[in-house]
Amino acid sequence: MQEHFFVFKLSVRVGRPGATTAADRPSPVQTMHAQPQPTIVLLGALDTKGPELGFVAESLARRGWPVRILHIGIREPATLPPQLAGADIRHVAVAPEELASLGKVPAMARIAATAGPQLVDWLSRGEIAGVLALGGGVGTWVGAEAMRALPFGFPKLVVSTLPYDIRPLLHGRDIVFFSSVADILGLNPELRAVLSNAVAAIDGMARTWTPLSGEAIAHTIGATGLGITTPALLAARDCIEAAGFELASFHANGLGGAAFEEWIGQRMFRGVLDLTTSELTSELFGGIATAGPERLTTAGRLGVPQVVCPGGLDIVSRGPLATLDAADRARPHYAHSPTFTHVRIDAAGMRRVAAVLAARLNAATGPTVFALPLKGFSAEGRPGGAVHDPSADEAFRAELAERLTPRVRVVEIDAHINDPLFVRRACDLLFEAIGAPIPDSH
Repeated sequence: MQEHFFVFKLSVRVGRPGATTAADRPSPVQTMHAQPQPTIVLLGALDTKGPELGFVAESLARRGWPVRILHIGIREPATLPPQLAGADIRHVAVAPEELASLGKVPAMARIAATAGPQLVDWLSRGEIAGVLALGGGVGTWVGAEAMRALPFGFPKLVVSTLPYDIRPLLHGRDIVFFSSVADILGLNPELRAVLSNAVAAIDGMARTWTPLSGEAIAHTIGATGLGITTPALLAARDCIEAAGFELASFHANGLGGAAFEEWIGQRMFRGVLDLTTSELTSELFGGIATAGPERLTTAGRLGVPQVVCPGGLDIVSRGPLATLDAADRARPHYAHSPTFTHVRIDAAGMRRVAAVLAARLNAATGPTVFALPLKGFSAEGRPGGAVHDPSADEAFRAELAERLTPRVRVVEIDAHINDPLFVRRACDLLFEAIGAPIPDSH
């Protein structure tokens, strides 16, 4: 779709890094084609956040940055603040008549879906060095959705009124959030202080950012852990580093697993050691740590070598102990922390877990190994532990063996998941899958 934009030519010029005086600084209109210096993109609704965006643009100009405004409002602004004179101001690449035909929510969703690829296109052309968004509830959502399309490490910051929990907006992205505390509606000393801090932050990030190299990614292994598998994750780190790789670990608390899948999707890892897959049980049994239906699918879909383990698949994570219902109280359980209670899954439930897990692993297109510890799947799942149930574990093993296709290699290890023996074997299996030599220390 053709991109629509409009440029206002007023009197104040926006500068670039290295300019010493206002007279030395070319306007964005002059530099838009020559592009001697990438710009900072300001993402916001000019019809409601014009003065605030103008203040940020002026602050960036004082630091030497050309500015490009990406207007995400449905309406065009009636007037613009003088700070935006000569600024490069763009619409999202959606025909105005299309936005006019939609209601507010569909229109904003269309804007969010279009703004991300637009930012990526500018980045691919070397035109931008960072993105800073201002928003309330809707603007925050649009800004975060658009920034999801940008690569890890690229400077992206949202100044937001934070009317809700922002964690679901992150989707595994490294978006920096600044709370405006008060509404972004009318400049005042407090808001200027927040916006000035945001400008300083995006300025610093934009000056120092460099893309991750392919070599760095080729030496990174992705892994998952939780308190119930921490010893395994720590031992895995030592094995991985001894083999010349670096570890990027994710807490399997729902949001962590979602981020893990996102990073796999961005090809951030040479291989995957998915030690802790307990988020699957929250998905199936209504626990509080679900990572969504994409969990345990991305590596397989993309052919990324993976070793998968049943860390925490013997329990479902619930809330505080006092919130357990009668059915959960009747099962073996224990308080992992004041906010988490782990409840044992019975044999029937374990068979259900195995069936779903097998379906996801069977769809894998790359090297896939399932490493099965025969003496327990979590800290309290070993003999003598609060949720030890060998018959339920055996039901899982039998169901998995029946459902997995021969393409998925199953390796049974006579150890507990947190035992060094199991971890070393799981790491060796991953090194084999990615074609790396096994360290001599093994």
